[in-house]
Amino acid sequence: DQTLEWRRDRLGANSVDELCKSVIMENTRLEPGSEEGRVRCVLVVVQYVAKLNKEKLIKAVRTMEESRGLPALGKKQYNMRLLEGEACEAMTGFGHNAVTPMGLELPMVLSDQIAALPSGQFWLGGGHADLK
Repeated sequence: DQTLEWRRDRLGANSVDELCKSVIMENTRLEPGSEEGRVRCVLVVVQYVAKLNKEKLIKAVRTMEESRGLPALGKKQYNMRLLEGEACEAMTGFGHNAVTPMGLELPMVLSDQIAALPSGQFWLGGGHADLK
């Protein structure tokens, strides 16, 4: 693993703020057989330098479900946890540190901090730990 500054320079990014990762978050409170259209797993694109805000993520997931015509669930019906290891690889086909949104049919949330980057660009992994 290299530092963010090394990665920035290697890629030619303007700032380490442009370096992002894709993670799969799972609602562990969603029971098997729940209403069709409920979001069990969501791909989240977040900056390496930022912390994932679970409250904002829950709000985004609830909004997705409401846009599908489903009634809103209470906040206690959501427990968004990182899907790791073999479970993540089984779902995405990508190993540790290699998850990318390319080719995945999962709902996606892009951090508002990424959308507000002054350069208007960001860097993501490309399906392999060494491919950006």
